[in-house]
Amino acid sequence: MKDHSSDETVIERLQGALISEAMPKSARQYAQHLLNRLSQPVRVSVLGARRSGKSELVNMFLGRRLMPKDSNLPTTEFVWGEHETMTVTAADGSIKEFDTIDLESLADQDVAFLKLELPAEILKRINLLEVVTNGALSEFESAVDWAVRRTDIALWCSQDFGESEQTIWSRVPDSLKDHAFLVLTKADVLSAKKVLSKHVADLESIVAEEFHSLFAVATLQAVRAHEGDRVNEAKFHASGGAALASEVLRHAERGRRADFDSAHMFLMRYRANSAETVRPHSKPRLVEDSDERAAEAASTPAPEPAPEPAPVPETPVPDMPSAPKVENVALFTEATRFLKRRGDSLCEAANSLGEGKAKPLIEKCVDAVEHLVDLFSQDESGCEASDAFIDELAEASDMMVLMQVEDGDGPAADAVTLLLQLRRDMEMQMAA
Repeated sequence: MKDHSSDETVIERLQGALISEAMPKSARQYAQHLLNRLSQPVRVSVLGARRSGKSELVNMFLGRRLMPKDSNLPTTEFVWGEHETMTVTAADGSIKEFDTIDLESLADQDVAFLKLELPAEILKRINLLEVVTNGALSEFESAVDWAVRRTDIALWCSQDFGESEQTIWSRVPDSLKDHAFLVLTKADVLSAKKVLSKHVADLESIVAEEFHSLFAVATLQAVRAHEGDRVNEAKFHASGGAALASEVLRHAERGRRADFDSAHMFLMRYRANSAETVRPHSKPRLVEDSDERAAEAASTPAPEPAPEPAPVPETPVPDMPSAPKVENVALFTEATRFLKRRGDSLCEAANSLGEGKAKPLIEKCVDAVEHLVDLFSQDESGCEASDAFIDELAEASDMMVLMQVEDGDGPAADAVTLLLQLRRDMEMQMAA
């Protein structure tokens, strides 16, 4: 892509585009949608039944034991802040702010929603939302419905993902399931009971249909790995936590880059750059911000505390299957270079779309995908990453066919964006 503007500049250009009177209403709505997504970290929701290990998983991501186990705390949002602050929304809708995090002080209060700001490095890249209910089925369903509308990546915590959980999960839209992970928490307990491998095997077909992938994590071990000045990398890896954290951040980065690719294409299509428009003086309010979350969560009761379980000896968690490693580096390098050359020229063409230009541009994108299919189909190295990428190319080819049928400037720009995403996917696989 020839536009090497920084991420901050892209956001500023979108802000400028929104105040341009020449922009059509439909384009303005899409620009606002892009700006909302790019102006905040990727939103990761931690879901699951009561006592499923959600709080410990959150502690693992934060790198500290902040959230107490089996507490009566409500749904809680974790965001980046240079200093620790706590915003408490009571059941009556009143809101109080505190300049320190004191969770024990909330023990006897009727709190509906909690927002914590703290300087945890991971919160610069993702926001966390731990969704809590009192265990009633109807409330559980409502909480999941509420959360998924505010979620980019979902983590469903469980030990066996039984029928009742599957029923609730079926309410989640398919678009989110592609960005969802099933997390078997308390994996050390399951391993000690000699049922972990069986659970993983039994869930294989379900995960293939309902989730991106499955991870088994000994959450207590993962949290203990962060105790002290340095992370115990060996302990963190053995817990399964390192693999999950790495994949979530990788997934978040991939989605973020896709959003920026879409923003670049949008700005090229509407010629809305910072040199042609006036930049706004204030940051726009996000459509789905914490105030809205707090107001809607005010009716969500908190769970009752549960008895502390007996300690279980630490048990190494078996490594879960990960994305196949790129062994045929030469093939991926050649394909990436091809897409870079082709992508630059196609971006130039997309910048000057007009009458009669969309169809030839889509055809060039189709030819590019077909070239990649031929290239990867000739690979006989046995590289699993190559075989997996052929499936992704097949999906891209099907999408290109639909874009040819639709025709027009919009589908043409989408076709170019799809090629850019394929290139991004290959680069991330090579870097993994």
